[in-house]
Amino acid sequence: MPFLLFILIFPFFLLSCGGKSNVKEISPEETLKLIERGVVVIDVRTPEEFVTGHIRGAKNIDFMSRDFFKKIKKLDKDTPYIICSRDGRTGKVAAKVMESEGFKKLYNMDGGIIGWAEKNYPVIKGH
Repeated sequence: MPFLLFILIFPFFLLSCGGKSNVKEISPEETLKLIERGVVVIDVRTPEEFVTGHIRGAKNIDFMSRDFFKKIKKLDKDTPYIICSRDGRTGKVAAKVMESEGFKKLYNMDGGIIGWAEKNYPVIKGH
């Protein structure tokens, strides 16, 4: 199933690689500053991964779930979002997919939750 999802999503990623992107790669330090200014974090890991540790206030929208598109359609496309994954790689793909769906300002946290935790920033366990 994850491979099939990858095959379906990869063309969006390729199409969005050319031209001006609405996705910016940011460090955990930049992420912290944006969170302090009220930017919402979307954690795209599975619920099982999310409960092992996430950023306070993060919204869990599993990129590999069948209802990913349904859930992101409920979000305001003009609002900026920080995308967080395990190590930043899935976050980059999720952000590109969201960009292809019309989201205007997206940040992908380089290093993901691993990079965040390595900076000793707070990680919340549980829901």
